Amino acid sequence: MANTNFDCFTDDGKVIFFLGLSEKVLSVFSRKEDQKVALDVIGECWAWLRDKDNIGDILYDLLDNEENGITIIQEMSDNEVDKIAWDCIIDAVAYTSRKAFEREGVKYYPEPIALVDDTLVDHFIDCFKKCVEGSGSHILRINFLLTEYKVEDIKSKD
Repeated sequence: MANTNFDCFTDDGKVIFFLGLSEKVLSVFSRKEDQKVALDVIGECWAWLRDKDNIGDILYDLLDNEENGITIIQEMSDNEVDKIAWDCIIDAVAYTSRKAFEREGVKYYPEPIALVDDTLVDHFIDCFKKCVEGSGSHILRINFLLTEYKVEDIKSKD
């Protein structure tokens, strides 16, 4: 977890870390359709963070739906940068889904979500650095914001 205080963030702060950096990934997709799908999926995660609705299963379905889940879109991509960008989006959605399920008090998680924990941030950062130019400054900036300000302060500025 180089360059972050991730372990010190609240659960909401950790979700903000993933989602905030994921927004920087959107511009690297080679196809506008992928950008739009990724933006919509990240938007659903932001909505969960704001409202805390019981949508862990909906977030999971965005990942793993057999017809139009983002993991399927990633698998069908033949562009290497797009695949890495999808890794970032998938990590962010999986982490948010896990936090949603935890908040709902779910006892059993879908198998891929059961494997999600804070160590996912290492994979996310590795992928982020491979696909986003100036990635280090983006990571430092969000790390600073989440370290210096309480999540409640950030949320109240909406």
